[in-house]
Amino acid sequence: MEKEIDPAGWPRRAHYELFRAAAMPHMSLTARVDVTAFHAAVKAENGSLFAGVLYAALKAANDIPEMRIRFRDRRIIEHERIHASYTVPLSGDRFGFCETLYSQDRKSFEAAMREAIATATAIDELTENTTESDHWIYSSCMPWLDFTGAQQPVASADDCIPRIVWGKIVERDGRREMAVNLQAHHALVDGLHAARFFELMQRNLDGF
Repeated sequence: MEKEIDPAGWPRRAHYELFRAAAMPHMSLTARVDVTAFHAAVKAENGSLFAGVLYAALKAANDIPEMRIRFRDRRIIEHERIHASYTVPLSGDRFGFCETLYSQDRKSFEAAMREAIATATAIDELTENTTESDHWIYSSCMPWLDFTGAQQPVASADDCIPRIVWGKIVERDGRREMAVNLQAHHALVDGLHAARFFELMQRNLDGF
C-alpha cells in the first residue's frame, strides 16, 4: 500500500525542491558496522551471512519513513513497506537480479530468498523485474573487497530508489566488521536519516 503526500503541507517541501533541482542529487555515505556477534549467531545456526545482512538492512530501511518515500514526476508517495531487489552470482562471473518481499519474520524472509535465488540461478540470465514498481531497495554485496566508499549507478537524476552495498567482513583487534554504503536521493533523505539507518542496522545485527 502507498499514500500520497501533499507537498503544500509537507515539512520537507523546501529541501525536496532544492535537491530535486540538483544536477547530482544523490548522496553516498559509507560507515563500518560491527558484525562480531552477528557472525557468531549466523554460524551457530548454519545460516546465510548474505541473507542475514540483507534482512538487517531492509528492516532498518523500513523503519525510516524517509527511505520509504518516492516521487513520480510531481507526485510524492510513501510506501507502507519496501522490499528487496538484490544481486546474486551467475555462471561466467556474471550476476543476476532477485526480488523478495519484506517480511518482519526473518525466517519467512530467508525462505523466500532461497526460492528467489534458486529461480534466478536456474534462469542464469540477467532479468529486470522491478520496473513496474518503485517499492524497492536495491542491494548488493562485494565480499571480495573491504572498501571505504562507493558510488552506485542510477538511471537518471530522478532515480529515487535507495541503494545499499556491503563489503568483505574483516577482523580488527579481535572484532569483525564490514563497510556498508548507503546511496539515496537527497531530496528525500538527509544525513540524519542515513545515520539513523546505520544505527538501526547495527542494532538489528547485534540482536540477530
